[in-house]
Amino acid sequence: MINKDSSVKWLKTGLAILLVWLQPFSSSMAQELFMEGKVSTQYKERDMTISVDGNHLLYSIHSYNDDARMIVEMKQNEASWSEPTVVSFSGNYKDIEPMFSPDGTRLYFASDRPMHEGDESKDYNIWYASKMSRGWGEPIALDTMINTEGEEFFPSVSNAGTLYFTATRSDTKGKEDIYYSKLTNGKYTKPVSLDSAINSMTYEFNSFIDPEEKYLIFSSYKRSDGFGGGDLYISYQKEGKWQPAINLGDKINSSKLDYCPFVSRDGKTFYFTSSRKENMKAKTVSELRELMSLPRNGFDDIYYISMDQLPK
Repeated sequence: MINKDSSVKWLKTGLAILLVWLQPFSSSMAQELFMEGKVSTQYKERDMTISVDGNHLLYSIHSYNDDARMIVEMKQNEASWSEPTVVSFSGNYKDIEPMFSPDGTRLYFASDRPMHEGDESKDYNIWYASKMSRGWGEPIALDTMINTEGEEFFPSVSNAGTLYFTATRSDTKGKEDIYYSKLTNGKYTKPVSLDSAINSMTYEFNSFIDPEEKYLIFSSYKRSDGFGGGDLYISYQKEGKWQPAINLGDKINSSKLDYCPFVSRDGKTFYFTSSRKENMKAKTVSELRELMSLPRNGFDDIYYISMDQLPK
């Protein structure tokens, strides 16, 4: 005679084992919040970068109205991550978009800090800080070949030292373009706006360059194939020529702003920022406050997905 209670218990145990077995695969099939409750919270978090060894991550936290923007860092010791702390050079100005160089010796970022004494322009320029044995060196601004009276954002550097960044300049193809500048004899060459495979008559911004320059992931706004508030795209380089950009699709993009791409050094995980939100319907004040105290409340959060899910 079959014991009903034993059968139910066996079924529950079997289902639990099956769910555990399937869990590693589920993370590769859809985007998930990154470090929910620790990195992705009810506040505005974006612009993430991770060191080569994977044990040091930085991102920016913003106030709700963006009056305050600062870069914070976390370090991993054994199996746990430290609490986020403001990096030594940040906190006084609006610092955003940290990005490690491929070798991990420099941290590039964008900031509205003054370029020189008496500078009151408040435009964004590109800076870097050298990674020291303990902490960071003093930030250094890139020269005026890169930093102009316009805006320069989201630096990303290849193994060859080529700098890719967003800028608003007189020769842009649209509202904002993605530029690149080669490093020759320690100096940056005149920046060039990428061709129409990437830049268009609309907005292109926030590009991540593969260290070997095999692909470029970036955001664009108001394209005909977009999902709404700004989408992530990828362009592959073949025989020295960038191929027409491909929308990353609805596994990654949403009707809200999706931007700030980053790929882990091993090339296996794709991270990005999104302002997407869950259903915010509430019937009571306490329900609404509870929803607003969680991530996915309409402010920026950081997500991740397997690189296998990106279109080829």
